[in-house]
Amino acid sequence: MARRFVKKRTHRFRFTNEAGESSSYVLIFGDEVSTSTVPAPSGGSYRSVRYRGRLGEWVPPPLSTQRPTEMYFLDVGQGDAAFIVTPNDTKILVDGGLQEIALGFLIWKYRLDVGSNQVVIDHLFLSHADKDHVEGLIPVLRHPRITVRNIYHNGIGLFDSGFNTKIGQRSGGRLTTVHSSTHDLHNLDLASGRGAAFAKWITAVRATNAHYERLDRSRGVLDVGDPDIQVEITGPIHDPSDGSLPWMRDVAHTINGNSLTFRYTHGNVRAFFSGDLNIEGSAALLAPPDGPLNVNAHILKAPHHGSHEFSEELFAAVHPMITVISSGEVPDHGHPRANFLGTIGRSGRGPEPLVFSTELAALFVDTHDPEAVAAAGSGDSLDSITFAEAQAAEAHQRFKKVLPGIINVRTDGEAMYAFRRVQQGYQWESYGPIHPVV
Repeated sequence: MARRFVKKRTHRFRFTNEAGESSSYVLIFGDEVSTSTVPAPSGGSYRSVRYRGRLGEWVPPPLSTQRPTEMYFLDVGQGDAAFIVTPNDTKILVDGGLQEIALGFLIWKYRLDVGSNQVVIDHLFLSHADKDHVEGLIPVLRHPRITVRNIYHNGIGLFDSGFNTKIGQRSGGRLTTVHSSTHDLHNLDLASGRGAAFAKWITAVRATNAHYERLDRSRGVLDVGDPDIQVEITGPIHDPSDGSLPWMRDVAHTINGNSLTFRYTHGNVRAFFSGDLNIEGSAALLAPPDGPLNVNAHILKAPHHGSHEFSEELFAAVHPMITVISSGEVPDHGHPRANFLGTIGRSGRGPEPLVFSTELAALFVDTHDPEAVAAAGSGDSLDSITFAEAQAAEAHQRFKKVLPGIINVRTDGEAMYAFRRVQQGYQWESYGPIHPVV
């Protein structure tokens, strides 16, 4: 069977499920399949096809021998994680969210729970070391079937003591404590308390053979090993004389505003990954004469989960056709904010700009389990917990996420396609082909 990639927005194939029943599945643009010219059992125009190990049949759609760029914006709750596969199968992970959700996605995609399957992550970008971006990367580094080759970061560490701020030494309007290698952090008191994951992250990095390096705008284009792809580092912007970074109001604004950001280009399509950029960080990126041009893109990973601290000027400079917001319902920060959604929509390019939210794309169902209250009472009888506790326990147990809010964006460099799963018929909300507007 020959390896091919679906060159149609959506296409159905049918198969026999584990129960022996006839079923079907909808593939999307860029899905990889193994095809055959041998007639399928149904005869006629049907041919055999294999997808993710499942043998089925279909009427063959248009197919390509070239993999498109695949972008997966993962539903990691209140955090960020995205995964990119380039045309030559280079794999790029951008942030990891909380807990083990990003790891679970990688296990699913590359079937790491089957046989001896393994996967290599060629490039890992950590936009900044806040817990909701870094924690989920730790189990990825520790997994025995995942190898990470290169790790890039913005140079800002988190510390429990030793400096006049939690992210290092502030001198005037600059953050002077920056690092590139893990050796630069030797004997420093790395943050390990509640709400921090930096010490565990560095321990995990040291246990790998990965190359660990700080990047900033002066790096320019980063060679990721795919001649069809250009990755341009757009931020942060350091002082070339001492490597320091601008201090932006307080610790939180400084680590967010100095996020490691980059623009990914495939053919005529550009995507901008903005980390947790805030108003101050956006202004810094736009300040150089070519700043607005360097962030101009058709696809935007929205900054800071749709926070109210956004830059209208940045949105206007990016001028996106597709925007993806990564946010979660717990803890509730009110993201994405209503004014964020309105402004990003107004800043959109083309006649119908798209705005996705991983939080809004996820689907919860009411299980209405009559045992929910008792099960959630830590083993106590219903009489031993208060009515308020019972209500809270029931609400917690009854609602179950049945559909993750992963947003798929794919491009062959000429057109874009965007998808989110919907439950009805296990199908897709799909858009495309969307041709990039200058």
